[in-house]
Amino acid sequence: MDTKERILRAAMQAFSEKGFNGVSVDEIAKRAGVKKALIYYYFPSKDKIFKEVWDRSLSELEKHLFDEIENEKSYMKKLKGFLKAYIDFVTNRKVISEVINKERASVMSEDKWTDLKERYEGFLSKIASLIDEGKRYNAIYEDIDPMAAANLISGSMVHSEKPGILEKVISVIMRGILKG
Repeated sequence: MDTKERILRAAMQAFSEKGFNGVSVDEIAKRAGVKKALIYYYFPSKDKIFKEVWDRSLSELEKHLFDEIENEKSYMKKLKGFLKAYIDFVTNRKVISEVINKERASVMSEDKWTDLKERYEGFLSKIASLIDEGKRYNAIYEDIDPMAAANLISGSMVHSEKPGILEKVISVIMRGILKG
């Protein structure tokens, strides 16, 4: 693994545990096993490290969720595959999931994260498109707002040590948006 990758992985782990504000560049350097000056060679600031971690996290999440269902013809299989993939991601890729969950609120509300907010909104738009598709197939209630449903789905995907809780959350969401 090259140095830049080691720095990003160390930063991702730190951000997942402590959040952006709880982590210093010194801590990232220590976790990566490099000198602080070397971090600044690759990244001019902690903000730039976080931006790359955020973008990679969302890219990995999107790839996991949408590649899984890309060629599925049946809408219900596509929706179920998407939700199953989401549960799998949250359960098995806890570090990335924690980064997204810990920092989502600040990314969406702080002015300095405008580009990260746009990136996250793009992710939500992909989920909203999936909901819109269900409306076209008459599988989703017409009065369901796709972006609200996307926010609900994304916001509810928080890791829990309690077995089966994510599946129950998905069941509640499905009952609320699906016809029949």
